[in-house]
Amino acid sequence: MMDGMRRSALPRRGGALLATGILCLGLASCGSSDDDDKDAGSADSTKSAPSGDGGGAFPVVIQHSQGKAELKSAPRRVVALSAMDVDAVLSLGVEPVGAAKDPFGKDGVSPWLAGKLDGDTKLINTVPDVSFEEIAALKPDLILATGDYGIAKNYARLSQIAPTLAPTKTAAEDSWQSREERVGQALGKPAEAKKAVADTEQQIAATAERYPKLKGKTFSASYAYSATQIATITSPDDFAVKFLQSLGLEVTPTLKGTEKSATQKQPGLLSPELADRLASDLTVIGFVSPQVRTSLERGPSFAKVKSTGAYTPVDNATITELRNPSILGIPWLLEELTPSFKAVK
Repeated sequence: MMDGMRRSALPRRGGALLATGILCLGLASCGSSDDDDKDAGSADSTKSAPSGDGGGAFPVVIQHSQGKAELKSAPRRVVALSAMDVDAVLSLGVEPVGAAKDPFGKDGVSPWLAGKLDGDTKLINTVPDVSFEEIAALKPDLILATGDYGIAKNYARLSQIAPTLAPTKTAAEDSWQSREERVGQALGKPAEAKKAVADTEQQIAATAERYPKLKGKTFSASYAYSATQIATITSPDDFAVKFLQSLGLEVTPTLKGTEKSATQKQPGLLSPELADRLASDLTVIGFVSPQVRTSLERGPSFAKVKSTGAYTPVDNATITELRNPSILGIPWLLEELTPSFKAVK
């Protein structure tokens, strides 16, 4: 087995690091004028402004990994620079003026958000990059970049346009719960955010109760990003692992310890000849393309994977949501995986 694969080789989505992990967001320098700021706050430019009825108080200062976001009043024009931020803001009843495109969604919209985005929302193309001019033209008074994997290099430029909410630690470490609550604070809707988190956690718990046979069963989650290498997802810090464990499942022993090191917790690699190590009670594999899936499934070691337990090949959107749970995507993910939960014996 090979190891040492970086986290970025697995599906991630966000402002700076997109799904397959090879496309980065680069922003060109720009700023906004005082006149722009005034226009952004005018009544006729307001778009689904937060009501502030959730107990939020302004002004508010939110500390984050890059400094702090200071908001004097409830933001009225919000740009969400990662798919996770788009979910968070929509879950709180606020329509963003700008939203990051989902590279795996129809027309750039995540499958679980179909029909939920206002037609006036500007979809921001993050492939291969986004310009500051495009963002500044939207005249935002808040930029949500809590899912930006490249925030360290982007923050200074983004914050020149508007107050920018960066990750608490990193996009790879912040939980969907903490992201929701911090976005709720920025929008003046902390109570609504807490309720949204509680409701979603209850849906996860209800699924675990609905399928008690999952408890104690094994799972493997992986991503085949080429016909010669399969990235394993085994770190206890990985959101995909945490999510499946919350349903009672446990990482199959054949994959434990495949991280690069105890401190880095990076995914390991399996060659096609070792694919049989993925076989478990529930085997979830994302494939970068149908061609890669066909090639790997023809391999002799893959026979055990397909014949053991509930073999679940998934598309890029599903494996990406599994690794990057978002508050509106989680119910969709649970539904997508329900046939597999039922098939576990």
